Amino acid sequence: MTGQILLVESDVVLSAVIEEVLRHSGYEVIIVGTLKGELGLIHSASAVILDVDTTTADREFGRLSLLQLLRESLPIVLMGVQVPENLDQRLRSHSVHLQSKHVVWVQKPFRNEELLAAVRQAQEGCLSGQATG
Repeated sequence: MTGQILLVESDVVLSAVIEEVLRHSGYEVIIVGTLKGELGLIHSASAVILDVDTTTADREFGRLSLLQLLRESLPIVLMGVQVPENLDQRLRSHSVHLQSKHVVWVQKPFRNEELLAAVRQAQEGCLSGQATG
């Protein structure tokens, strides 16, 4: 499965590496440093990869509710140094009701294959949710 990936990553070097990996696997990639002012790009994206600073994760999780408002079944891959404790509970506390099969966490550092598998898992989760729901 391919498509257009919106990569939200402020680190220029990391975003270039991720872009290369995704393009090599057939994805088109749009890179933005932040979602601020870029929410219009969500409608054409087949998935979003969002870097999450785990030290300010609660603030970043708040952004997910904006994504949900725009596209309820948007596949999202979250990247971060560590998986925040009680991830599901913290997402719910920010009124993020994304189904867990649409949201996949990738822990940094990750191998290219792990990132690609996470993107596919999030996309397939959305497709299976649409087929059954």
